[in-house]
Amino acid sequence: MDQQRLDRAEIVRVALELLETQGVDAFSMRGLATALNIKSPSLYWHVRSKDELYDLVVDAVLGECDMPEDDAEGDWRTQLADIAREMRRVLLLHPAATRLLTGRVPLGPNWLRIAESVIGTLRRAHFGDRLAGYCYLVLLYYAIGFVSQEVAFGQGAEGRVRLDQMREFFAGLPGDRYPNVTAVAGGLAERGLSDRFELGLNGILGGFSEELAAEHGDA
Repeated sequence: MDQQRLDRAEIVRVALELLETQGVDAFSMRGLATALNIKSPSLYWHVRSKDELYDLVVDAVLGECDMPEDDAEGDWRTQLADIAREMRRVLLLHPAATRLLTGRVPLGPNWLRIAESVIGTLRRAHFGDRLAGYCYLVLLYYAIGFVSQEVAFGQGAEGRVRLDQMREFFAGLPGDRYPNVTAVAGGLAERGLSDRFELGLNGILGGFSEELAAEHGDA
């Protein structure tokens, strides 16, 4: 590939493709340069390090999230729930990029677009600026954390097998020593991960409602 025609968007596209086909552990800058048909030193004209490349990959994936209009009207809880679900949908499509989010603070333009949407929704619902900031972090980190565990745990049949193994393990514990754990063992695999995501999301949004009421003296 002609170095003059190579841009960051193409580098990120190919990097994401390699990450998704080969896995994060097998990914290397040398392999990326080979896939781009360039010399490794040429790659560093465009990205300074693997860490910077990972930031760009994560932000590109977040750019696939559809956000509501800035002035969208409607129930703020519904809007925030839709944003969280959209993040989960996109991150599940890109498990390799989701793995890169662990321990990373995404600050690219697409993350900022999501942040602006979440915070704007909260402020239009009359959350104070401090509370809006707290709630924004809680919501987005919940979505990212939940999906990160989904990806690490395994999706589809793999995840079902691991859930069944966990249920069998808990069910086999001595009931006199772990009465509470064994009591819930049978239901651990009954609800799907989407249901569990919604359960947590509802709890978080309910907490936001309580904080908003307290902030305005309605508690």
